[in-house]
Amino acid sequence: MAVLCRTHRGLEIGEVLAECRYTSEASSGLLDATIVRLSRPEDQLLWTQLRKLSEDAGRDCQSFLQRNGLDDVLIEVEPLFDGKTLFFHFLGEPGEEMESYVEELATVYQKTVASSKFAELLESGCGPGCGTPEKSGCGTTGGCAVCSIQGSCSSKKKK
Repeated sequence: MAVLCRTHRGLEIGEVLAECRYTSEASSGLLDATIVRLSRPEDQLLWTQLRKLSEDAGRDCQSFLQRNGLDDVLIEVEPLFDGKTLFFHFLGEPGEEMESYVEELATVYQKTVASSKFAELLESGCGPGCGTPEKSGCGTTGGCAVCSIQGSCSSKKKK
């Protein structure tokens, strides 16, 4: 089952594969994670979009490295579920020059993500009036998925 969990890295999507019967002594060498809750459909929507945006932004980041004459090969940019924490994974150890470019690399990533249609929807919801009583659930029975993630919509319940 898919779960939202907190690890030493931050908030992540995880998958429970089997029941774990470790005691604290036996698991001392294992990565500690705390299950926050079961993953919801809205979480999966958001996670799918974050991964897609990460792939697009990763290509832009690799282009940035090439334009700056760096030979480092960026394999993946891994976002965490919070959408703000990034881990850059390189093939081998990054060169010494790479450290001076990490901030700029994060900026390239953020610009790519910020200019996406999904980011626009997260920022503004379904459009003018989204989440207001006048909009009443954004014209759908339970509000749109973006509003559900954003926590904006509250559809009126019929009595």
